[in-house]
Amino acid sequence: MICFITIGETPRDDVIPELLNLMGKPDLPYREIGLIDGVDPSIYKPLNDDDVLVSRKRDGSVDYISHRWVVEELSQIECEGLCVLLCTGEFESERFILPYKVIDSFFSAMPKLDRVTVVVPELQQYASAVKRWSKVGSRTNCVAFSPYRSSELNVDLSQEQLVYLDCMGFGLKHEEFFRTKTSGIVLSARRILANYLRNFLL
Repeated sequence: MICFITIGETPRDDVIPELLNLMGKPDLPYREIGLIDGVDPSIYKPLNDDDVLVSRKRDGSVDYISHRWVVEELSQIECEGLCVLLCTGEFESERFILPYKVIDSFFSAMPKLDRVTVVVPELQQYASAVKRWSKVGSRTNCVAFSPYRSSELNVDLSQEQLVYLDCMGFGLKHEEFFRTKTSGIVLSARRILANYLRNFLL
């Protein structure tokens, strides 16, 4: 059985069923762990803009979670077998599959592109996203567009070679939307992670 850890609340029915379909394993048994399940929001409140992670609550609303708090919580989780973190933030762990490391490896194998745009859920994540993914393109830009609520896109992406959706909340419908805005490649973190996980479950 595979275990999915969300930094938000369970169930993540907006992510996991589609992720399993992309893996080619729609009926795979799994369990979920939600880091903020039953936790008072004051406990995981971000300390500043550099500490912000974004996730979804059970009712579909957005929540903002401290990266430092998540690091501490992950160190205390007991999870056996294949355990996958559903967050693209930067973490270090030898016990979990970390999307950031999967995606970083994927992009490291690509030739450097000229024009890249990274899409993040919130403006507070702009600076860290540009720093994190600047090596992917000679000119790496960032825009905020929420996968969890109505958002407007007021930027021209028509000349981008790659648009990368940097949040596990972005799914196939978001890929389709951004493909209407650019002739370049559109990739979500969810798709890259699914292709990676497929290799463990042949």
